[in-house]
Amino acid sequence: EFLQKLRELCTKHGALLMFDEVISGFRVAPGGAAALYGIEPDLVAFGKILGGGLPCAAFGGSAATMAHLAPLGKAYHAGTLSGNPLAMAAGKAQLAALRDGSAHARLEALGARLEAGVTAAIEAARLPVRMVRLGSLFWLSFSTDAPPRRADRIPASCADVYKRFFHGCLSRGVQLAPSAYEVGFLST
Repeated sequence: EFLQKLRELCTKHGALLMFDEVISGFRVAPGGAAALYGIEPDLVAFGKILGGGLPCAAFGGSAATMAHLAPLGKAYHAGTLSGNPLAMAAGKAQLAALRDGSAHARLEALGARLEAGVTAAIEAARLPVRMVRLGSLFWLSFSTDAPPRRADRIPASCADVYKRFFHGCLSRGVQLAPSAYEVGFLST
């Protein structure tokens, strides 16, 4: 609903809508969050997920938007790693592996399994924690309240609890994101 309203406002006012799919791209759906929610942004950015973890990034958009870039338009774009052969080969292989949809089905199944196991452990231990998951992305909210939707709404006390939880997991061989403000993600 929020994203649809953004799309409408951008269209109404002639502003570009850009989706940053650096985290969500290819993890939640073959077309990223834009495809999952049925919103067509004017521009989209992808990070190293595109290259299977290698230093690779890309942005794209509608033909009308991209026509502003050289050689058709006046805006010049270049990057240090633009066209790096190894990253491009990895990107091509990554996209080919995602094409049939089986990777997303597997990630969804793994995510659901993780969510069920973590939720059962949380309930058994009666911990004030909630797991939030979208596809292969997950986040632990250390509160029984509804999970916050903005980082500045995460109480400092929750970050302190997460820090202890993180180190407890790490000492048992479980690697999580080191910050209470980061999402975790599964991979195949």
